[in-house]
Amino acid sequence: MTAGTRPADVPERTLKIVRPQQAVADAMRFAELAVSYCDAACREAMVLAAAELAENLAKYGAQHQDARAGTISVSVAGNVTRIRATNAVASSDDARRVLNIVDRISAQPSNVAELYRNRLRELFGKPETPRAQLGLLRLAFEGGLRVSASFDPPVLEIVAERACRSA
Repeated sequence: MTAGTRPADVPERTLKIVRPQQAVADAMRFAELAVSYCDAACREAMVLAAAELAENLAKYGAQHQDARAGTISVSVAGNVTRIRATNAVASSDDARRVLNIVDRISAQPSNVAELYRNRLRELFGKPETPRAQLGLLRLAFEGGLRVSASFDPPVLEIVAERACRSA
């Protein structure tokens, strides 16, 4: 294998997300390195996903005695690049909110742009909203990622994936 080429499949790599402020930057560097052989659009989408998911892990993950908020994993199988965030949630209500957003995205994949614009309008109309709930819509709209989620209390898993080419 020569530099810049990738094997057919790359095993999943995992980063434990800790709560300090550098968690998002660490996740972004981790994703960039994990898909460094993919095309620029794919790298950009994976870095976006890592940033959004790591921020959510650090903000909304259940507060445990250890510093770990959750994990971010990146894998490549064939031409599909996948990023997975796993964490215990603070409440089942938080998990239900995430599942509802993912359901809306999945139910209207061709209408993600409209969902995104509507959410932005809502946020501009109510700037005091405590949770923007825009991250998963960004992944689908800006990153072109297919988003899914599952909840097996207390663990929430979010998966974002897209087809990517080698650089």
